[in-house]
Amino acid sequence: MRHRVVLVRGPRAAAGSGGCCSGAVRPFDEGGGHRHVPPVDDVGAVYRALRAALPRDVAVEVVSPTNWVWLVPALVTDGRRRGLRGAALWRSVRAGIAVESLVCDGAVLASGWLPAPAAAVTAVQAELAVAELEQVTTAAAAPGRTPPRAPAPPP
Repeated sequence: MRHRVVLVRGPRAAAGSGGCCSGAVRPFDEGGGHRHVPPVDDVGAVYRALRAALPRDVAVEVVSPTNWVWLVPALVTDGRRRGLRGAALWRSVRAGIAVESLVCDGAVLASGWLPAPAAAVTAVQAELAVAELEQVTTAAAAPGRTPPRAPAPPP
């Protein structure tokens, strides 16, 4: 099973209300200018830490909360694959579409805030370990599965 980590990024707004061409909101005679403070991007730091620490077969997706056409079905699919149904699935999807969320295989690890990069890596690695353990346990206890037969004795 391929694992997926979804990072829902926060809103990005222009410095003023002028769209892509906005400058400083203070007039030039008050010391304003075109020099902007670079925005803090927590998602970038968390993404880089996750990508460096996780194996290549783990998909790390960065998604805008406005891209709900992709995000909602992905969260529903991951939640159902995890075994969530009904109200539990609904709560998981609602928490997962929040701005600045961290979701690993349908499990919402953070909603409305992003942990520090090291904490995010630790949480995702722990969740992946639990998922692997559940997968092994479920496969071993699958109903209808019989142990292999011993070879028949020679006549």
